[in-house]
Amino acid sequence: MFALQSGQALVLALVFLTMGAAGLLQLFNGGQLIHEKTRLTNAVDAAAYSGAVVQARAFNFLAYTNRAVLAHQVAMAHAVTLASWAKFGDTQAKQLARSNPPSSLIGGLFGPAHGRGYAGARGLAGVDSQATWNSGALARAFAEHDRLVHEVLVRAQVAVQQSLEQTRDAAMRSVLAANYDGENVVLDPHPISDSLPGFVTRYGGAARNRIKGMVEQANKEYPFLGPRNHDRSSLIPTEARCPWLRHALRRRGSTTMQGFDGWSSLDTEAFHALRSNKWIGCYYREYPMGYGAVKSHADLPDSGVEYVADPPENFADQDFWRWVRQSTSWDILAGTGNPLANSWAMAGQVQWSGRGLPSYVEISDAGRSPQSSPSLRFAIRASRAQAALHTTDARAPKAGAGKLEFKTLLAGNVMAAASAAETFYERPFARRDGRYERANLYQPYWQARLVSLSNAERERVRAMQELR
Repeated sequence: MFALQSGQALVLALVFLTMGAAGLLQLFNGGQLIHEKTRLTNAVDAAAYSGAVVQARAFNFLAYTNRAVLAHQVAMAHAVTLASWAKFGDTQAKQLARSNPPSSLIGGLFGPAHGRGYAGARGLAGVDSQATWNSGALARAFAEHDRLVHEVLVRAQVAVQQSLEQTRDAAMRSVLAANYDGENVVLDPHPISDSLPGFVTRYGGAARNRIKGMVEQANKEYPFLGPRNHDRSSLIPTEARCPWLRHALRRRGSTTMQGFDGWSSLDTEAFHALRSNKWIGCYYREYPMGYGAVKSHADLPDSGVEYVADPPENFADQDFWRWVRQSTSWDILAGTGNPLANSWAMAGQVQWSGRGLPSYVEISDAGRSPQSSPSLRFAIRASRAQAALHTTDARAPKAGAGKLEFKTLLAGNVMAAASAAETFYERPFARRDGRYERANLYQPYWQARLVSLSNAERERVRAMQELR
């Protein structure tokens, strides 16, 4: 009887021991599953954030290169302007050497400062060689800026734009691989959602008008590139027919971008001597003192100033006023420009070779539409097969086996985790003018962060799990 009771106790002990071992095994497997799920979730979050960082860095790179393109255009405008100044200085030195007009006359009529300024051109003879294409320092600098814009910056932008999706994918896979050190983890080949395709685009043709406006706005920060228009009148009247008029000294200059093809610069200065005769009354006889013109493209339109294509080299054999009446439509009494100096400048205009404004990359119209997100977001999903998990039942269950526990962690013999991230635009400080600034690719204020999955993304993840 005692032996029988002892045997029954042993059986009961074995039953409880088996149940306890099964419970401990289940507890171990549950703990391992939770650990694996947490590990996978953290890895997917890290991968998604890294993908958003790649996008932010790409957009900030595009912003910096867009700004660099603007800076190079401003530098090219300076080079063209310096070149027309060089031509201006050379011709002024030559006119001074001919005393046509003499510096003493200019100083006597308009003041010593103007006389000294004109006389100071004596040392500028030959400086126009700096503007000679292929050999002049200014021309070479212009060509280098043009090369950097079209062959370095634009090509780099295109490469980054075209490879961004692949670069982001490679970065996320690299992060997952680093977290699992070669263990089996699979990133879905396509994101759950992705607003990158079509978010940015390259604009060319007439759309370059926007970047042209930005270049012209930047040029306003440099008075050297602005209008160079100054007038001075003599103090003493010289003509009885028009005692209210005076001799005039006119300085004119401008730097402009003609269309989208390139830069042109024109600089002139002329002494307009007040004269009169019985045929036309009072008029101004123009004496060019300095002139120079440079353009960076053969097909640029006229600069809009008054000039004729084949002006005479001098007026030794004809009257200035007669030639003006016969060959031009100039108003030599009420006019305010330097048409003869313009004509001589355009006749000796230096022509460079440039490619004009390039195409540029910016957020597309679709990316700005009210229906789309103001930020660039995406969601990804990664998974590990049950066989790769560190549990006692890692192998896939046999046919007819009971249902797996922890259904929220394992579904279809796969553990999966999803994460979403976005690249967004945010200024580190408010604008001084208090105005709102839309996201753009000219300011490097793009950042990255993780975001919650949307309801639609959660439903898609759930559907993907159920299909397995």
